[in-house]
Amino acid sequence: MPGDVCRAVFARGARAVDLAIVEGTLEEPLRVFECGQQDRPGGLRPIAESLGLPIVAVVACQGWPDFHLPHLPEGTEAVLLDGLESPEHFEPIRRMISLTKKVPVLGAVEALPEVRESIRRTPRDQFLPEELFQQLGASFLRFADLGAIRNLASHRPFSYPGSCSAAACGRGTFRVAYARDEAFGTYFPDTLEALEALGAELIEFSPLRDECLPDSVDLVMIGCGVPDLHADALAENLSLIAALRSHVCRGQRIYSEGGGTAYLGRSMILPGRQVSGAGILPFDAVLRPVPPAPEPVTRKLVRDSWLGPKGTTVRGYRTNRWQLIPGAGPLDCASCHGPLATEGDFFYHHHAVGGLMHLHLGALPEVVSAFAGPHRPSLSLPSTRR
Repeated sequence: MPGDVCRAVFARGARAVDLAIVEGTLEEPLRVFECGQQDRPGGLRPIAESLGLPIVAVVACQGWPDFHLPHLPEGTEAVLLDGLESPEHFEPIRRMISLTKKVPVLGAVEALPEVRESIRRTPRDQFLPEELFQQLGASFLRFADLGAIRNLASHRPFSYPGSCSAAACGRGTFRVAYARDEAFGTYFPDTLEALEALGAELIEFSPLRDECLPDSVDLVMIGCGVPDLHADALAENLSLIAALRSHVCRGQRIYSEGGGTAYLGRSMILPGRQVSGAGILPFDAVLRPVPPAPEPVTRKLVRDSWLGPKGTTVRGYRTNRWQLIPGAGPLDCASCHGPLATEGDFFYHHHAVGGLMHLHLGALPEVVSAFAGPHRPSLSLPSTRR
């Protein structure tokens, strides 16, 4: 992600809180293999350097008698103790670290085995009980050096180019309509945040219920979801399908991922039946009965598109619930539609682009910038705007 966009996204997320923390590791980043694991921590140092943030090391301390001085990564400016077994151990451990490592100890969180076990046993898709947060917060405040935390957080002035308005930064505001309802709505969190930082005005719409797109949108996004569970309702909303086709015919852009891409195809082939799709992208989407697990993938564009020129590399996580079968009859002239990659999971039709990958736009600065680039067809053709 470009540095100014990264800083703007961070500042936007932190503006309503007293303290913001970026979690990660300075060593080998964790590898993520599932689309639902985007909240797992990753490599911290590039982000800390881009944002100019102080680095705090979390040090496990199972007991004072067996405690050994930890190795602190280069650049560590403070320490937080975790798993403190007894309150009387805090002061001798704090003193040892402060004297030998010359960095402040900001506080500690106690072992709290019952709380940690409850967190471990709670499914990832469920909210944690409020009392767990209260117990963790009370433990942190028991040992926290709030003055040291304030000094550490404020000793570097934080400024970022994204603090200016989109117009002042040389970027015009553009409108993005993104699908969110029972059928669609799975996006990487930083995708929408990055677009906002680039000046996007985000507007929700529902392919299930809305009869038209929001007014004067420059880009339509349809993320992953479960269109197979709502296939009939989606196919019956002919007004919205006509609006999507008209959007493409006017030279404007659509971007889709996973289930959104399946919906934009000619049809969705489900167990025992075939349901019409939006008829925009040149394939039929087959629902796999036993899909393989999601996987990280890299794709290289085989032709120029608004995502980037031929040869541009994109990375993301491929959902394997669907298989795309290119249609037998042409939708348009051969130069107007076809595959964007050789692997058969990335297609285009005019300025509609769809694939089975969830692109990690935060790690693709050239691609995320293309979403708001000055070459947008809808901005270069004033007659297409209301």
